[in-house]
Amino acid sequence: MSETDLLRSVASVACGSGHPVAHELLREADMRIVRVVDALNCELFPGGAAGVVAGSRVLVGSPEFLLEHGVDLGGVPPMQVCDGMFFSAIDGRFAGIVSMVEM
Repeated sequence: MSETDLLRSVASVACGSGHPVAHELLREADMRIVRVVDALNCELFPGGAAGVVAGSRVLVGSPEFLLEHGVDLGGVPPMQVCDGMFFSAIDGRFAGIVSMVEM
């Protein structure tokens, strides 16, 4: 999955679910000229959000959130998880991490 596709999916679900960081993700997508699409069946949960983008189920949130939803993170290298890091999965498989860092 490309960086652009990952940002599009994560931003689409965040916006559709009303996630608190949706505004920042939209701003990043706008800066990169990434078109955010309407996500379907969006839900906000403690620790993350879920929705359907282009026919695929997208999860975004903490590593714990993804694990609770059956995503295998065994192939993800150990790392320090910081504020502004959002793990994502598409159709039950780990897709990547979106990290928002203030400069």
